[in-house]
Amino acid sequence: MKAFATEIHTELHLVKPILKLLGFAFESKPMFFEEHIKGPDFALFRSEQERVKSSAQWGTRSYYENLLGLLVVKRYGRNLEEGISGFFLDFENRIPLYQAMYLTKTSGVPWGILTNGKNWLLLKRPFAFEKPLLEIDLEQSVASNDERGMLLFYHIFSSLGLASTLPGLLEKERIELIGLLKEERASLARALVPGLTKAEACAATIPLYGRLFPGGSLSMTEECAKEVGPVTPFRRSGKMAATKSFDQSDVFTYLLSKGSAADLPPLDECLLSGIKEDRTKERLLSLKILDLTPGFGNLAVQLVETVAYLSFLLPYREKHSFVAEWENEGFLHGFILDQVLYGTERWAFALDVLQGTVRSRFDARASNYRLGNPLLGLSTAELHAFSDSKNQTNLSSRHPREVLSELKEMCRVYFSLSDRIKEDAATKSELEHVLLVYRRRVREAMDLVTASYLDKTLENKKIKELLYYMDADEAVWEAARDLSWFREAMKIAENHDFFHMEVEFPFLLNDRFDLIFVQPALNYVWEEQIPVQEATKAYVKRAMAFLAETGIIVLAGGDPKELVPDLKRSKRYAVEAKEGFITIRRR
Repeated sequence: MKAFATEIHTELHLVKPILKLLGFAFESKPMFFEEHIKGPDFALFRSEQERVKSSAQWGTRSYYENLLGLLVVKRYGRNLEEGISGFFLDFENRIPLYQAMYLTKTSGVPWGILTNGKNWLLLKRPFAFEKPLLEIDLEQSVASNDERGMLLFYHIFSSLGLASTLPGLLEKERIELIGLLKEERASLARALVPGLTKAEACAATIPLYGRLFPGGSLSMTEECAKEVGPVTPFRRSGKMAATKSFDQSDVFTYLLSKGSAADLPPLDECLLSGIKEDRTKERLLSLKILDLTPGFGNLAVQLVETVAYLSFLLPYREKHSFVAEWENEGFLHGFILDQVLYGTERWAFALDVLQGTVRSRFDARASNYRLGNPLLGLSTAELHAFSDSKNQTNLSSRHPREVLSELKEMCRVYFSLSDRIKEDAATKSELEHVLLVYRRRVREAMDLVTASYLDKTLENKKIKELLYYMDADEAVWEAARDLSWFREAMKIAENHDFFHMEVEFPFLLNDRFDLIFVQPALNYVWEEQIPVQEATKAYVKRAMAFLAETGIIVLAGGDPKELVPDLKRSKRYAVEAKEGFITIRRR
């Protein structure tokens, strides 16, 4: 059957007999209550009595409220994470996994099953757009006569499994995990006493990470540990069970954030408000989104999943503008992380957990997330203001503003060139070397200016003189880097993790972010508490410098009743309080 089975063959000769063996009462092809959406292939009930009772409500939302689960069938062996390519895609031809997610979430049914006969995927109804999945390869179990695999399939995918076994296991695990985390949180509170240095606080979290996630990568925090040696402040109160890496960001947010973790805003609503005039797949995937306070990655994970899910729902702008990688779940996640999502995190440990979460969840890397304090840094506009002097050091020197304008133009040209065209690739290669030199000088210039605000012994006159040599011979800058005042400023920059947006994200020289997400109340247990109102003002001021004219800042966490009156005093932007979050736009 494998070689020729269509969707109908798979449904009639394989899926229906299996559903009977699994103990379900079912109805085929139930009508969905949204006319433009093709419904699931099967509605699953606990018993025949429930099926008969519900049939009178066929095609309504109430009908789906009585289901135990729904099932979507594809032809035998079809890739369940890839849409049918080559033409404008309707709902039923898009990524099957997202079809099942949409039907399960929209209908409110507790469980969804997606199968191609060979692979059986179980979905628990998504709370947001996350995809907790379990997959069993039934063909492999049958072919190898794996009785344990077939028993596992029965106990999970049967009527009894969905109605009783799985909910019982999930509740048991939830209670055990809550107890475990409370115990570790109390231990952590005793261990992280005031007075730890930054490196010590960072290194102190390593034992916890290793016990929760054995074998996890800790590249950056290990570097911190080398500075202070082994620090093991946690008191072991028994064997620590490893939690799932899938839940890594939420676990660490609970353990290492002061107070409870902020509830995330409805990200689909936020994203759609950012593309109000052009709700197409192309516009959504052209957004530039900044995650200004990512923490351990729970917001980053949900942003990736929500953008991917919305891209499934939105149409292409034109009928023949199909992009193959946008219809493959794995490629789509990688595209979002490489092209859409950016972030800056002030602690190496939190960034490492974020990267570990993204790697385990999406098999990709958050390539645009950087280490640094977003509140300590300059924009090119602020650098202009600092160097706004009529004094010229010599006849050959040029004003920094001229050099920065040239740098912007070079960046514009660089990003407009294609790697696939031979002539463009050669031009890009030449530009790349020049841009690396200038980016380093601009970073150092911004570090010098920022450091001068923290250390008044640094002479502004010397810094301004160096700014007029932005395009000088490299020997001038090498000589400057050997000077004691220059080295002292660089040490301050390193200790405080200065972060200059336009240096780390060069596209900002000619572009801006469409959406910026901020959690102003986010504070780690080893940090001093900062008043939320003051932190909010600082983040908003910083974000405004890099926000597009029609862009939106989304503030998550904190009490809107306390924050909104203060924010509304400004005449420069419009503030709107919504359920659990605040949006800010330019006036």
